[in-house]
Amino acid sequence: MSATEPHIGYFGGQWVGAESIRISANDLGFRFGVTAVERLRTYGQRIFAVDDHLKRFENTTRELEIGGLPSSAELRELLKQLVDRNHFSSETGITVFATPGEVGHHQPTLGLHLNALDLDRSGRFQREGQSLAITGVTQPPQSSWSRALKVRCRLHYYRADSLAHKIDPEAVGILVDHDGSVTETSIANLAVVKRGKIHSPEPSQILGGITQLHIERLARRLGIDWQHQRLHTERLHDADEILLMGTDHGVWFARRVDDTAIGNGQPGQVFRSILKSFHESVSEIRD
Repeated sequence: MSATEPHIGYFGGQWVGAESIRISANDLGFRFGVTAVERLRTYGQRIFAVDDHLKRFENTTRELEIGGLPSSAELRELLKQLVDRNHFSSETGITVFATPGEVGHHQPTLGLHLNALDLDRSGRFQREGQSLAITGVTQPPQSSWSRALKVRCRLHYYRADSLAHKIDPEAVGILVDHDGSVTETSIANLAVVKRGKIHSPEPSQILGGITQLHIERLARRLGIDWQHQRLHTERLHDADEILLMGTDHGVWFARRVDDTAIGNGQPGQVFRSILKSFHESVSEIRD
């Protein structure tokens, strides 16, 4: 799917042209940013990890007290119809979002639509890696909202990337926790590889990524040890490899953090093993 292709989406309980999907200025999703969101994608025109995504979406909407939505089983069927109603030869991204609805009403807003994937960029990241920049932008505290919730309020990610782009236009920013340990980027979870073992931030520090969950399962099958612990900045600069994991690009690697080249700036052995296993696993997806 290209960014300019029209497609059919779901909004207000109806199948409509995606250009018609707009929320009101009186919607709490606009006025207060109360928007639960889930971003998925296809491999081989089949939706990847749909049940894991819907479980996270259900948890987010429950915590945000957005009621009156279709069940997970009903949403699964809507997602299947969304893909079936749109006939694209390439892979596509999918977005599901929900808000509590307009002020004074008691009907939630629900939308499903497709979004373009930059597959060329994904391939380049997997071949050449991506640059990262550690910023001073901190994650919102758990007392504001749980980091386990996937929401549309992404101001902290935006600020981190804005700072990173001043260092390198293609870099993404790494956010930090209150103690200075690193957490995640705007588009990816991250993990450090050192002496053949993988270390990633503690689950409470990050949004639990669906792709990371899948990669962890693959690593266990490959016999690669994976531990969760707080990672301070020196751990990244001293890493043999850094893995990046996210919906749009799957799994890729960091070639540089700030001014430090990671490894030799080329794909490392652990990354290559995981990427091969990942490609094999997504080729077996069945709806």
